[in-house]
Amino acid sequence: MELIMQPTSETCGQACIAMITGKGIEEVIKDMRTRGPTSIGQLIEILDFYGVKHAEKNTRISKKNPAPHPYSILTIHMNAGYTHWVLLFGGKYYDPEFGMIDGKYTHGKITSFLAIYAD
Repeated sequence: MELIMQPTSETCGQACIAMITGKGIEEVIKDMRTRGPTSIGQLIEILDFYGVKHAEKNTRISKKNPAPHPYSILTIHMNAGYTHWVLLFGGKYYDPEFGMIDGKYTHGKITSFLAIYAD
């Protein structure tokens, strides 16, 4: 997995999709038709467009699901008060804003995840 940093403060979703697909972030932005914030619905749509297998919906972190799937897009409620997308892969956090994080994620609270199923 190659870390891709977000080019603006609002393109973390596009950066996560670029990391998953191996496409350039500008291509992903063009295909998503937005340089702005993205919803889970938009992320699912573009994953489908690129033919990436994934869970049907976002799963909330709870007693029933206490940890995210090992390969997933995480929904993070950041300590600074905004929501952010981060990729979890190989036990590391590929954060398009803060870089690679190996260990505990401390920039915010992981609240849900969208599992990605590798071929």
